[in-house]
Amino acid sequence: MKIEDVDFSLYVITDADVSGERLHTEVVRLALEGGATVIQYRDKRAPLRRMLEVGEELRRLCARHGAAFIVNDRPDLAIALQADGVHLGPEDMPPGTVRGIVGSEMLIGVSTDDPQEAREAEAAGADYIIARPVFPTSWQMEGRPTMGVDGLAQIVQAVALPVLADGGVNQKTIEQVMGAGVAGPAMTTAVIGSPDPAGAARELRGMVDAYRRQVATG
Repeated sequence: MKIEDVDFSLYVITDADVSGERLHTEVVRLALEGGATVIQYRDKRAPLRRMLEVGEELRRLCARHGAAFIVNDRPDLAIALQADGVHLGPEDMPPGTVRGIVGSEMLIGVSTDDPQEAREAEAAGADYIIARPVFPTSWQMEGRPTMGVDGLAQIVQAVALPVLADGGVNQKTIEQVMGAGVAGPAMTTAVIGSPDPAGAARELRGMVDAYRRQVATG
């Protein structure tokens, strides 16, 4: 998949600790029905064999809805699942090394809160950046301090890549992050932590679309 073909309108990240007892497949299906355009499969607890089984179903769901399917952390799993991309955190292998593993066709995303790290990731072959955490969030994000909208804008300005905003992005803050020039919001709690993931995704997607229409019409 080429980065130009990815619709970043609503990037949703799974997490079993946030979705509670609900299955990844259940919350992802609902998020996609509500308008999610990218799904990042993130599971820090499941054994690899289980992740492979779940990932295969998530890939099929994404394909059915025309959404991109990204695997968190694991280039080997991304390859096995024929995912559209792999997303890397600060403690994962660097994007240049991962590019040598996954080849030229797979997308590589990188999370950072630092403009210089974003520039280095771009130079190493990353395709997009998730700037995180922007605001305080209800779940731990690698222990990093929040950057706020000003810090987010600095990362957007530092690279030519699409930048997404993650961490505390919800119905109350989505217009602020869109105003910083991001390609779209990336979120976990606001969608998969909602009692109604489809409704939450639909509302958030509507807000993104409305903001873009407002900008386009001046």
